[in-house]
Amino acid sequence: MKVSNGTKESIFLKNSLNQSFILFKDDNKNLIFNKINRDNNLITIDKDVLDFSATIDEEDRLHLLYLDNSGDLIYCIYSEDNWQKNLIGKLDVQSNIYKYLTLFVHKNTINIFYVFANIINLNLWTIEHITRNRDKLKKHVVANIFSEKVIDPFYIDSDEFGNIYLVYSGKEYNNYNIYYLFFNTFTKIWTTTPTQISSSNANNILPYLFVDSQNNIHILWYSSNNTNYLLKYKRFSSVGESKFQWKEINLPKILGYNYPALMFEKNNNLNIIYVSEEKIFNLTSNDYGNTWSLDDETYIRQYPIYLIKYYDLSLNKNYNKINHRYGNIDNGVVSFYFDDFHEKIKQEQVEAKDTSHENETTDIISEESKIKTISDFDSDGLEKLNNTLQDLQKQLDGIKKEIKLIKDKVKDIEEKSNDKKGFFRIW
Repeated sequence: MKVSNGTKESIFLKNSLNQSFILFKDDNKNLIFNKINRDNNLITIDKDVLDFSATIDEEDRLHLLYLDNSGDLIYCIYSEDNWQKNLIGKLDVQSNIYKYLTLFVHKNTINIFYVFANIINLNLWTIEHITRNRDKLKKHVVANIFSEKVIDPFYIDSDEFGNIYLVYSGKEYNNYNIYYLFFNTFTKIWTTTPTQISSSNANNILPYLFVDSQNNIHILWYSSNNTNYLLKYKRFSSVGESKFQWKEINLPKILGYNYPALMFEKNNNLNIIYVSEEKIFNLTSNDYGNTWSLDDETYIRQYPIYLIKYYDLSLNKNYNKINHRYGNIDNGVVSFYFDDFHEKIKQEQVEAKDTSHENETTDIISEESKIKTISDFDSDGLEKLNNTLQDLQKQLDGIKKEIKLIKDKVKDIEEKSNDKKGFFRIW
């Protein structure tokens, strides 16, 4: 039994200046863009759009990637209230079906993901990963998946170093299982063998992956060995008793299957959002997933429910991380479920700022005491201190030269080994 995802997808972006934007497809496959709380003027970017993805970088630039009905893969940058479009490739949409276009930008590297299948055999799907760094293009085949005509979305997330983690569901014999893969940003290599997360004795669907601010990896999915689908949860951590192992953690009994369960972090607390019957629920954990409790619930306001990819540069990354949320979109205006936590986040950030001011005062006092201590040194002590600092500076300069040599060697190796044919014909 394979269950389809009942959500519509959209993307919400907020820059560091608290300016908000929304991207979504209307019922006529038009790609719509709206600057929220500014002019609320709905702009049609293009028509007959099959799929799209967007993100925002640390410099507040909006990146958009979409695939149109003719197979054109278009890359856009939003600048000065205009979308600058560039045709970067051509996909064979006549012979293949492409789904779940995903865009991820880390520093100077652009990552593009999608899954596709040939229309002759819709039971075999392939996840591909395209990277572009300094005009160098490389294509990775991440996984080959056996599935039915309807395939679950795959999800990616990254840690603070830019390593990419991916989860997907694939069929083996009569059941679906959940699999996990990892991309090392330094070696530019995917793990060759997927890690099976779920039990083969049950049917497992709708996986979701989240990496918290402490670089713990969390995977959610629904599992059934009869007619009921129960929410399952595993965590991979580099600390604690079960470090470097996947640990299954019990959740309250949660039934569902049409909508994936989501996870996000606010104020260092983890949250699981899930849909069951006519309600949306919120579970919370204050110990990074060891224990969970029901925090809130609310009725679904209207259908369809949008699964909204969420980027907010105004949030403090030390306390908060949100990749997806559930909400509704009405005439370009977005409303989120459990939106009250925004106020909680803002309050937490205000308190953090107040604390930081106190710390600054403490630091100033400490620096003054240091100055007083130094002033008490005799001339010989100051000379010895100066000589020590000069020696340390020389050592530091030597280390910098060695690092530069290593970087030059790595760059040379990458240039020689790079597949210059690439995937894109234009960039």
